[in-house]
Amino acid sequence: MTTLPEPLTRAGVLPWEAGLKLEPAEETLPGLSIVIPIYNAGDFLERTIRSLLGNDLTGVEIIVMDGGSTDNTAEILAHYEGTFATVVSEPDEGQSDALNKGFARASHDILHWLNGDDVILPNTLNAVRRAFRDTDADLVVGDAALTEIDLSVIHQSRQSPDRLTFERLKDYSANHLIQPSVFFSRKAWEAAGPLKAELEYAMDADLFLAMAAQFPIRHVAREIAYSVYHEGCKTRKKRAESIAELAMVQARHGALDEAGRTLAMLVDLYNQSAGEGEAKPGYDTGDYGVLLKRMTALEAEVEKNRALTLAQDLKQTR
Repeated sequence: MTTLPEPLTRAGVLPWEAGLKLEPAEETLPGLSIVIPIYNAGDFLERTIRSLLGNDLTGVEIIVMDGGSTDNTAEILAHYEGTFATVVSEPDEGQSDALNKGFARASHDILHWLNGDDVILPNTLNAVRRAFRDTDADLVVGDAALTEIDLSVIHQSRQSPDRLTFERLKDYSANHLIQPSVFFSRKAWEAAGPLKAELEYAMDADLFLAMAAQFPIRHVAREIAYSVYHEGCKTRKKRAESIAELAMVQARHGALDEAGRTLAMLVDLYNQSAGEGEAKPGYDTGDYGVLLKRMTALEAEVEKNRALTLAQDLKQTR
């Protein structure tokens, strides 16, 4: 039976800790670097850290990129300081910037990021590392779940090889990957990264689509992670913005029809809303002007991609 460090608070304890037995990491497993980008994540961070400790971390380095938190994040990091290879606490330009800086510090050939409110399930990292070792993979995806704060399941994502293709993922709003279940090689990162700093909500979709266009995806038929969906999530607070940004990302990757379907979701939300000028469900009142700019940018992105596609078709016929 495994004994985890004493928690700072009872809220940091995960339901599976009692009776947990660690599966030893084999010596032949490739190394894994995990970046945790955080800013004022103290309400959830301890649980995230303890979820990693439910795995044998031999050969795993954890890099914490803290954007200069002002809550109790520093206290939590100090309590678990022996867990981390690196802790950086300094202002950054957002999540993408923090992740890019974190991956630049990574020393292993398998890369992953775990947000400070998500959790990795016990004894799962070994299965992911085996998939890289045994199949020479560059992109590995496990099963996962979207949960409430109490870890009750909202939606389960059960993948399969036929679902994990670029053509299917182009319809990302319907067939998205749950981010903490995705692991990639340094080779894939160098081919498709870094994350675009100008993207605030769909930078993971942009990266994963770029990777899926270049590398086959290997599936680990095991639940790997929980992505916790709570009121503080930026994609929940800024639903309109996140949908519009995803549509732009899809258009960039040539998924023009799929981008249109994503944008239709936004139109439906507006059609369901109250009268002109009133606060809409799921929106901040300041979103509208920004959203119109996003939609205009999306239209330009779609036209640009259509022009590029047409030019390529003409070139091939000559």
